[in-house]
Amino acid sequence: MKKIIILMVLITAIVGTSCKKKSDDTTNTPTVSTLAVVGTNWTSGSLGTLTISQVSGSDVIVNCTYMGSSMAVSGNLTADGFSDYFYSSGDKSKPYTLVNFNDVVGTQYKFNVGSSQVVRTVIAKSTTDDTYVSALGLYIKTSKVKEDVPSGLTVNGKLTKTKTIYWTINHKFGVVYAEVVQTDGTTLEFPLTSTNAGTGSK
Repeated sequence: MKKIIILMVLITAIVGTSCKKKSDDTTNTPTVSTLAVVGTNWTSGSLGTLTISQVSGSDVIVNCTYMGSSMAVSGNLTADGFSDYFYSSGDKSKPYTLVNFNDVVGTQYKFNVGSSQVVRTVIAKSTTDDTYVSALGLYIKTSKVKEDVPSGLTVNGKLTKTKTIYWTINHKFGVVYAEVVQTDGTTLEFPLTSTNAGTGSK
């Protein structure tokens, strides 16, 4: 289950990181044509590589490789925010919001998995370009979301070993950093280190 959660983190990251521009601005107007391009690659150091394999409207499918494992997960992009179908096991009638850029600090997104509930909370939101991302060469605005995973949660029949995920997200570039806290107290970090965003096939 550890690998599945890590793959999900990496895949969710690419769902919004396939746009690369030289400057940020204050408008929240990403589109599928700028955020998702078939063939775009995304890397987080030596941890994993992802490739966008399909784009249909606002839906994307991303393939991920991590330590010999591979996985394909679908997500959804709109001008307002990003969502995924991980906890619904790919059921597109049950999207789970990762972030809505119009929401304020304290907003929560909840998703029921059996008798358990996953909670994502907006814990910070920039009003200026205050976060530097070396892979982009930019200072950008970000929203930070804390994801609390209940103890004993099973996804796809497997027990999760993840306790908390901290997401740092930009409205143009998607997830630029993620930190995963495991139930044993270990922490995994996933910074955006490189991308060919904007150069893939359209």
